[in-house]
Formats: sequence, structure tokens, C-alpha cells
Amino acid sequence: MMALLPPRVNVSARGEIPVTLQVFRIRLPCSGVVSAEIPLALRLNVTAPPGTRYNDTILVFKRNKICLKGVETPPSNDSVRLEPDPLANGAGALYVAATCACALILVVGSVASALYIRNSKARVQESQKTLPCCSYSAADTGGLARSSVLVRVDPRPGSANSGSYATIADLEPLYARPCGSRASYYAASHVTHLSQSTDPCEKARALAISRTALYCRTLVQEGTFGRVYKGTLELAGREQEVIIKTVTEVASAYQASLLVVEGSQLAGLVHSNIASLAAACLDSSCPLLAYTSTPGELNLKVYLTDGNHHPVTRDLVHVGAQVARAGAFLHGRGLLHRDIAARNCLIEPSSLRVRLADAALARDLFPQDYHCLGDNENRPIRWMALESLQRNEYSTATDVWSFGVFLWELATLGQQPYVEVDPFEMMACLRDGYRLAQPRPCPDELFACMEACWLGLSRDRPTMPQLLAYLQDFHDALGGFI
Repeated sequence: MMALLPPRVNVSARGEIPVTLQVFRIRLPCSGVVSAEIPLALRLNVTAPPGTRYNDTILVFKRNKICLKGVETPPSNDSVRLEPDPLANGAGALYVAATCACALILVVGSVASALYIRNSKARVQESQKTLPCCSYSAADTGGLARSSVLVRVDPRPGSANSGSYATIADLEPLYARPCGSRASYYAASHVTHLSQSTDPCEKARALAISRTALYCRTLVQEGTFGRVYKGTLELAGREQEVIIKTVTEVASAYQASLLVVEGSQLAGLVHSNIASLAAACLDSSCPLLAYTSTPGELNLKVYLTDGNHHPVTRDLVHVGAQVARAGAFLHGRGLLHRDIAARNCLIEPSSLRVRLADAALARDLFPQDYHCLGDNENRPIRWMALESLQRNEYSTATDVWSFGVFLWELATLGQQPYVEVDPFEMMACLRDGYRLAQPRPCPDELFACMEACWLGLSRDRPTMPQLLAYLQDFHDALGGFI
């Protein structure tokens, strides 16, 4: 039984893109015979004029359509009449993806604008407020600077140093609501000092196994001294897929020790969105740390930047909600992460299941994300809250700040935040009220969530459970878009 009737469109299948803003309509009537949620894909082929240097462009818009049994789509007076296009010999209906028929009301003006910009000889420069003290070089950053131009916060009256965004009122319902059962991991307030008293090395020793139980199969990441393998762990006659972190012989004793300390950060925690330590081999100068995994699981930053994956907005919001759930769980257990970022997450591409991992080897595998400011400590400067840079202060609110930068990473598919700012200038940059600009494309609702995480006063920021509830609601809203 079909839940969805054939789509109806009011444009021809072929023609030229208009140079002014126009709209075409697609109706997706439900049959009312059966209830179903149908994934849809609208495929729009934009062919470049012959003899030009531009490539053809294919746009695919994915949405979900929900049909209910017994509820038919009412007849409409705007029923479609396809007018023949003289350029196309009377072409028929619009091409749809082979999987199913298509999506929503699409504004063609955006496509026309994009092509117009590509064809124009002169680039239009945007009049945004940018850091006067920073030099911007698109040539040096591979174009990333254009996506990461900073904006200055407009403070509210009486709160000049709080860094409150003028648009933050959009999130007031998030603060007003109580934490529901699905986000009840932690009270709706921030705590500065949480318990971190357990010796991490003691956790690793409790999980110690023989080196023969671990088999390193495939090298997936390598730094100066650190390596990450896919392999297997054999315990009690059973084999399971694992990710193995280790160091090479060139690593110093301190680097090997740091691997164990940071790799044990989440040991003993059981949560579907947390990658905790499963086993450890500590009987040599090159310790091995094993984490349960699946064959296809990979680093989230690699997933975002490798160009092989194309998540849509709803997928990215789903990823963000899972990490918020992990953060809420940690805070509820009295733990801080201190380094929430895409590089410290794992994703299963087929299911989009995401797990927040520890930061072991992250400094070696992603050296561009860490900087030493003369204090002999490599830190993720561009992900850190203002109070962490100023006073070395960490709290649940500083984790929330890092989570906001993590959401920005998702929206930009792994671009470097604050790429224009020298690490030594980051504290002054944030203190003067500058923040990351809204990526393009990024929904206003998602960017409002980021803005809330970057408020200057830690008490003004939302908690992880509040962020989780907000992202879940936004994810649900995107699912019922049409």
C-alpha cells in the first residue's frame, strides 16, 4: 500500500534558471491508506552553458514526509498544470530521485544567486565588523577565513562585560523550561569545582590485560609519536572490535604516561554516547589502550573533513544532541571533559551514532588545534572559554563554551575556528567581545544555540541538559518540516 501519491509540480522539467526571485511548488499528497514516515530527495540538475568553464551542479535536498492513516491531503485549488517549455519541446514532469519522489517548496532564487556570484567578475565584499587587530589572508587559509570572519557582540545595557548577544532572546524558552526526564542528568545550574579525585592510572591498572590479548590490525591515524589502530581484543575466548591508542619507541616517558592519564579519563563510565576505556596493556614503555568500537567507526573530525560524507542539517543536529547527552551524563556524575571537540569524538557513518571520547593523543594527532602560550602547556586555545584563558578556571559552563565551538565545527564541516586570530591574541579577542560568525549555511536556530554557549558570564550560559532538550526539539522540528 502506498502512503504517498505521485508528486505534483507546477513547473516544467527543463528550462533556464530565472534571474529574479521566483518560486515553484511541489505538492506531496498523502493517500491516507497507511501511516508512514517517508524519506524524500529532491534532485535539481543545474547545467552550465556550453563552452563555459563552469561545471554542472547537482543539488539534492533531503526531507522527511509524514503521512497518517485516514488523513488524506485535502484537494487544493492550486492544482498543477504543467506549461510546455518552448525550449524543451514540451517537456513533462520534473525529474525525481530514483528512490522516491521529492521534497518541499524550493526557493530557486538561492540557486540563481549562487550562479550569479560564480559568474560575476568582481566579488562583492561583505560589510561585517571584523577584528581590527587581525590580518586576514584567504590565500594563506585556503578560503577558510571567509567562513570564520568574526563578529563583535552587542552587549545589553547593564551587562557590558557579559557578552550577551542581541539575538539571545530567541533562546529564552530554553532557560525558562524545567529539565525534563530525558535531560535530567544534571541540575539547571553550573558548578565550578567538580570531583576529579580518582587516580586515572589506578583506573587503567584495574583494566590491565596481557599484551597478547590485543591485536593491532590497521593503522588509521599517526602523529609524531602517537598511533591509532583498528584491531581486536580477545577476552574469555571472545573477540571484539576495538580502537587501540599507543605510542612509538620515540615517545618520551612523559608522553607515554600522559597517554595513560588522559586515556583513563572516562574509564568505568557506561553510556551509549561515551567511548570509555575497555582494556589496557601497561607492561612496557609503549602502553596500549583499547576502546570498544565497530568496523566502520572513525574520528568525527576526519569524517567531517575527508569530503566523502555529506551530512544534512538534521544529521548534524542529531550528532550535536548525542554529544550534549554525553556531556550532560558526565556533569551529572561530577566530571568535566575540558576538551569537547570534533577531534575527540567517534562516529559510525552508517547509523550516525556518535560517542564522546577522551583527549588522549589529540595533541599529537591534531597539532594545529593546540597551542602553547609560554606556560609549557599545550591547550586547545580556540575551544576554551574566556575564564579558562584568563584564570585557568574550568566548570560545567566552560564545557558548554567548548560545546558551542563544537557545534560550529559541525556546521562548517570541520573548519578551524578563529582561524584569523593568533593564539596569543585569543584572550583579548574574546574579552573585547568578538565571537565566531554564523556559518553559511547554518539555521538561525542552531546558531542561536552556539551564541548562548559563548556568553561572557558563565552563569548566563545554558546547561548541557538544556542544550540537549533544545537540540532534540530542533531535530524533531526538522524531521517534520514538510
